[in-house]
Amino acid sequence: MYICIICGYKGLEMESYGKEYPSGEVCSCCGFQFGEDDDKGISHDRWRESWTKKDCPFWYSPDYPENWDIEEQLKGIGITYKKSNVIRNSCPVCAFDGLFESAYDEEYGYPSDEICPCCGFQFGLDDYPNKNKGIQKWRENWIRKGSLWYSKSRIQPNWTVTEQLILLAKIR
Repeated sequence: MYICIICGYKGLEMESYGKEYPSGEVCSCCGFQFGEDDDKGISHDRWRESWTKKDCPFWYSPDYPENWDIEEQLKGIGITYKKSNVIRNSCPVCAFDGLFESAYDEEYGYPSDEICPCCGFQFGLDDYPNKNKGIQKWRENWIRKGSLWYSKSRIQPNWTVTEQLILLAKIR
């Protein structure tokens, strides 16, 4: 096994950069694809910074290690991770605070096109043609159907529907 040079994950099957070319492997932890993402001009530092600001979501849940400690993992590659630097992007439908980016651009209001892993709402699709009505209707249906976690690939450890509904009650 090899170590990801971006996040310190000790589960890569190949060395990130071989003698002749990048591996093309996607890190199960941070989601960086060696050779593909850097060809797009994304630096390792920029990827790591963006990923840590999102609270280090584990990218491929089937490989999620038992007792995963992200602070220790990053410390292994010389990175100090501070929870206080985490930017929270909350879903306006269900109040889940782990979106990769803001649901709507703060300056122009453009939707992110992201799908909330908690309730399944896609910004820019499910809110068309009326954003407020779309959000309200989706929220009502999500609650009526039992407020189930939507994304199988982004399962959140220790998530409970009760706590999510308490968060939702605070924003409504």
